[in-house]
Amino acid sequence: MADVAWHSVDLAPIVLLHGTEPLLAQRALERLRDQARARDPETAWHTLGGEGSATSLAQVASPSLFGESRFVTVPDLQSAPEALIAEIDAYRAAPEADVALVLVHRGGNRAKKLLDALRRSGVPRVACDPIKKPADKQTFVTAEFTRHRRRIQPEAAAALVDAFGGDLSELAAISRQLLEDTTPEDPEATAPPVTLADVRTVTAGRVESTAFAVADAAIAGREAEALVLLQQASLAGVDPVPLVAAVAMKVRGLAKVTAPGASARTLGMPDWMLRNLSREARAWNDRSLARAIDAVARADHEVKGAGRDPRWSVQRMVVEICRARRGR
Repeated sequence: MADVAWHSVDLAPIVLLHGTEPLLAQRALERLRDQARARDPETAWHTLGGEGSATSLAQVASPSLFGESRFVTVPDLQSAPEALIAEIDAYRAAPEADVALVLVHRGGNRAKKLLDALRRSGVPRVACDPIKKPADKQTFVTAEFTRHRRRIQPEAAAALVDAFGGDLSELAAISRQLLEDTTPEDPEATAPPVTLADVRTVTAGRVESTAFAVADAAIAGREAEALVLLQQASLAGVDPVPLVAAVAMKVRGLAKVTAPGASARTLGMPDWMLRNLSREARAWNDRSLARAIDAVARADHEVKGAGRDPRWSVQRMVVEICRARRGR
């Protein structure tokens, strides 16, 4: 069985969508349906295995008198009747050329023999597993925009993941909102790429988004901007702990990219993130980075109970980092 990414799967006589993340299975299925419509607008659509669906695969996949293409979905292979599983097993050896059969298996051991047989047959398999890595979540966001023929800047996708990456459905929903909010009213106008500023407009007030905005300004040495953002965060009730964590993540990133032989592969980060951090790191040296790391470590200790005023500790950390950046 050949593994294929959910955002690049193409039509085939049989395709398996396998995994417990329903949103990825839905996106892969939508992509395949779009391809089927583009190939043949007269495609006939069928579903097997549920109430009110066709009774058998043979009923919908046998050669058509009218010659139309057919798109057949089994949306819950893991709970399909044994008779249907056996029928699919027999069908896989000689699938019809004008039929696209999409099998959705949502996890578990049921129909394992069929899954093993599909693997041996070389059927394309889309792994629809939960997305955990930030880089993979950014790929998801980019694909959401690509589906609608739009672009999003890498920095904007990263900020979106920072703010909403804990829930894939929420990430998809906010991507859709961004698409709607940034689409020109004139249908003839070309929609520009979605920018970091667009993302910050819709994520204003999110703890994660606010924290990373403070971190970005501090690392760049923009003291006045960082302090204004910090004040806004305080007024919005943002806890000091995630603010320090965001700055710590940024400082660690700078330290990592300055290590000899650092690469996107060895650091486990996307190429664009490595480029951005490397560009920022040019303004830092070992001494200034050490000062920043010390400031973060002290603030982290204080906001977790060792200090009397956590908000003052965060403010002092931001000032010290900005001044280290400027060599003061």
